[in-house]
Amino acid sequence: MVAGKMTRRERERQQHISHILGVAEGMFAEKGFFQTTMRQIARKAEFALGTIYAHFRSKRRLYEKVIETQTVGLVDFVIQEMASRSSPRDQIEKFIQSKMAFLHRNRSFLRMYVAELDAPRLDSGQVLPKAARESYDSLLHHLRDVIRLGIKEGSLKSMNPDVLARTIDGLTTAVAVSWLRLRTWPPVEAETRVATELLLRGAAVRPQERDLA
Repeated sequence: MVAGKMTRRERERQQHISHILGVAEGMFAEKGFFQTTMRQIARKAEFALGTIYAHFRSKRRLYEKVIETQTVGLVDFVIQEMASRSSPRDQIEKFIQSKMAFLHRNRSFLRMYVAELDAPRLDSGQVLPKAARESYDSLLHHLRDVIRLGIKEGSLKSMNPDVLARTIDGLTTAVAVSWLRLRTWPPVEAETRVATELLLRGAAVRPQERDLA
């Protein structure tokens, strides 16, 4: 249904769902999946327990919906930001910047995902629901296509596009995960500059650069 043509009842329903997802995300991030109950979520969201179950048939489904919603939001944001640049190199830089900015801004989502991913009682298939995996895979495919174009145009070195896409994705995730161990999170701009420099230009100083220093 088009948002502008929603009935008042449907708009209220969507607002309730959005509010429940926000509350659940914060609680899952703080307490973890197994220590959070639907009753606690209902109490904090100020809804009857039956209302929560009317929207989400189980805690597992609510948890999955939080990850799914945030993952789709991440993918949409990154692809939109990449589209604002024309060259493959600039698009890759935008991937790094926008993904790290999203994770920096959505700290509860990052904390919840990482905490559950590391839990031995959950495998990665349970942590990332099918819809979320498919959405994120589409982003990696898009990044891989951009890399292929850069290689074809000669702006990127000839290498395996799939490996390079996974490396860029993995490093940006690793930097974001490292923030969780810090008392005070660093400015995302500074972190992005380091990641971009490393991924697009390398950390080693070339001989000619040493001579100019």
